[in-house]
Amino acid sequence: MKKLLLACSALATVMSLASNAMAGDIGLAPATYDWSGGYVGVNAGAGFNNSDFKNNYYYAGQNDIDDATSGLIDDLDFSAKGNETAFTAGMLAGYNMEFSGFVLGAEADFNYLGFSSSKKNDVGDVMSQVLAPENTTATDSINYDSNWFGTVRGRLGYAFDNVLVYGTGGLAYGKMDVTQKLLASNGSESASWQGSTGGWNLGWTVGGGIEYGIDRWTIGAEYLYVDLGSYDWSAKGNVSLSDSTLQDDWSEVNEKGQADLKFSIARATVKYRF
Repeated sequence: MKKLLLACSALATVMSLASNAMAGDIGLAPATYDWSGGYVGVNAGAGFNNSDFKNNYYYAGQNDIDDATSGLIDDLDFSAKGNETAFTAGMLAGYNMEFSGFVLGAEADFNYLGFSSSKKNDVGDVMSQVLAPENTTATDSINYDSNWFGTVRGRLGYAFDNVLVYGTGGLAYGKMDVTQKLLASNGSESASWQGSTGGWNLGWTVGGGIEYGIDRWTIGAEYLYVDLGSYDWSAKGNVSLSDSTLQDDWSEVNEKGQADLKFSIARATVKYRF
């Protein structure tokens, strides 16, 4: 975050100096730039995934279970963070009104977001104490895809002639699909939990940016933080164990999971003003 803020500050300085030079020497920018009016454009940049994933297992039966079994169930819990970087690009449209240097506007965009990954937890050491240990393998995995998001935001900034610095915030929406599977087997015995969730969620976004105007065109750099809320799922155990006591206990073990979809966007913009 500090590096991003420093970069934006440096970019603002460079663009401000460039605007003065171009206005005086080249004449591409008017002496007093008018930011009012509508515009359309495109954006492209990088998305940084900050999403949190967690899986919790619990006994849902009516019988008392011993401490050893309870401990094994707790040992299946795991959490992970989506930390990949992905390409993002999209289209946008908006409208500005300028009042004595202050610029008030609204903007909407719709974007591709290439988040797709898998988080895995090896639980063979746990499940080998439930299934016969010979040849027992067990892995818990969370697979997810988040490929689309959009925003509808207000913008408020101040224009230094043809350089605009602004803050922005508003609604965000996006789509995520999650599939979770724990599969344990030794060839003759097995235990599994499988859950899934997905769809469109509504959340919020906040950020800021800088734009530089040349006639009817503007170029800019923008940062957004997006929080699209939680995706929840649950699953019941499907077990086939030779020990009848273990069969009774572990068939009542359920799983619940949650994915909190959060990410940051750093992107460049190009807009054409009407």
